[in-house]
Amino acid sequence: MYLSRIRFLPTSSARAALLKIQQQGSYASHQLLWRLFTEQNERNFLFREEQSKGFNGPKGLPEFLVLSEAEPICQEQLFQIETKLFKPQLSSGDRLAFRLRANPTIALKSKNPDQKRGGRHDVLMHAKTQAKIEGEANPEVIQQRMERAAIDWLTAPARLERIGIDFDVEPNVCGYSQQRTHKKTGRQPISYSSVDYEGILIVKEPGTFLSQLAVGIGRAKSFGCGLMLIRRV
Repeated sequence: MYLSRIRFLPTSSARAALLKIQQQGSYASHQLLWRLFTEQNERNFLFREEQSKGFNGPKGLPEFLVLSEAEPICQEQLFQIETKLFKPQLSSGDRLAFRLRANPTIALKSKNPDQKRGGRHDVLMHAKTQAKIEGEANPEVIQQRMERAAIDWLTAPARLERIGIDFDVEPNVCGYSQQRTHKKTGRQPISYSSVDYEGILIVKEPGTFLSQLAVGIGRAKSFGCGLMLIRRV
C-alpha cells in the first residue's frame, strides 16, 4: 500500500478544484482524489483532509493524507504528491500512537414494527438527546456524556476484536464536527458527523489490524472518515 500527502499546486485548474471543494464539501474532495486512480472502477483508497500549516505551501489550504492500494498518479496540473510505501512490520504487543477521524453511528430500533431496525444515528447526538430526555440540563455534563459515548464506540470489545487492537489507556476525543456535503448539484445535502481520536493503541492481531487499516474504521469513508494514521512510540 501507499501513504501519500497531497497538496494543491498554485495553478488555475487547482484553484477551480479548490473552489468546488469549498462549495460542495468533502464528497467533492473524494471525487477529486479519485482522479489520481484512473485505473480503478471502485474506491479503494482512504483519505483525511487537513489544513496546511504553511511548511510547504500557503497556510490554511486543504491538503490530504491518502492511503491507497495503487500509487496515485496526477495527470493534471492539480497536485504536488509525496508518496511512500506503507508496509509496517508489526508484532503482537507493539504500542503505536494513532490518529483517527471516524464517523461513530448507532443503529436504533425502529418504532415501526414492520421494520427490523431504524436508521443510523450520530452516537454523540444520541447521547445528547438521551441526556435531555432524562432531564439533564448542565452543558458540561451533557458534553461529558457525548464524549463518553464517542469513546465507548471506539473501545467496544467487539470493535477492538474486529480491528485487532486493545487500549490500556482510553483514547482522547480531540474534535467533533457536524458537516454537510453534496453528492450531486441540486440535490439535498448529506449531513454527517466526524470525531477525531488520538491515543496509544496496543496491537493484538497484526494481520487483522493491517487488514482493517486498509479498509478503514467505521463509515463515511467517501466523506474523509476511516483513515487511521499510526507511528511507533
